[in-house]
Amino acid sequence: MTDRLTRALEDLVRGVDGEAGIYARRLDDGREVTAGVQDHRFPTGSAAKALVLAAYALAVDAEEIDPHRRVAVDSTYQAARPGSGVLRHLEPGLSPTLEDCAALMMIVSDNVATDLVLDALGGPDGVNGRRGELGDPDVEITSPTVWVAPPGQFAMATPAGLASVWERWHTTDAVAQRCRRITWRQQHREGFGRLVPFSPDLIDFGLQSPLGLWSKPGSYPTVSCEGGLFECDGASWVLAVMAEGLADWGNHATSVGPALRAEASKLVYERWRPPE
Repeated sequence: MTDRLTRALEDLVRGVDGEAGIYARRLDDGREVTAGVQDHRFPTGSAAKALVLAAYALAVDAEEIDPHRRVAVDSTYQAARPGSGVLRHLEPGLSPTLEDCAALMMIVSDNVATDLVLDALGGPDGVNGRRGELGDPDVEITSPTVWVAPPGQFAMATPAGLASVWERWHTTDAVAQRCRRITWRQQHREGFGRLVPFSPDLIDFGLQSPLGLWSKPGSYPTVSCEGGLFECDGASWVLAVMAEGLADWGNHATSVGPALRAEASKLVYERWRPPE
């Protein structure tokens, strides 16, 4: 089974017009599968916001941060943070809570909200210093989100490192539950969530998604990455797909990066889901 999956993932990687690495691990039996580059740190884009969220949830649990504390969003702060999100497009003077910012960071990948959370944690060093509490994944936040096009970076990670961040979600304690709740409605679904039976909005109708999926993508010119946790009856796994040097800079469903992430997600799901 794993050999077939490895071959299929390697075929995907060979079709990429850049450099790519895929890493997946079953959480029940420790089985691993890899394809492409593994011993290289890729730029993550916003995919590393999962590490920021994990550090935030740990700090809240330790009562080092009040999630209900409000933080000011002024025009200078907004103007310094281009890229994804909504806060920079709204009128200055809003005062969201840190919990609001964590939600905006994950649901719409808001860069202003991300930096407000980073500020509360003591900046990149405050996040990186929490890695030991998360199994010491090979992920590093290198700057606030005020990066420009490459080679400026927000974070760097190996595929195994990015995947490992998501193992912390697969528990029942308060830290994991905060991360799961905030991440569940992540709205950039052109990657991992596109070709698998994941329907997060079904809970609004009293129904359950056939697949549990918590993920965070990141992309900008030449880079496309995503990490996440998958859960279904009888099986669970973490997955990371990372690519850089892409000639196709698009971020729609048929672009190289999102298509790679979606196809890898589907292949792993089809091989590792329990038989019906």
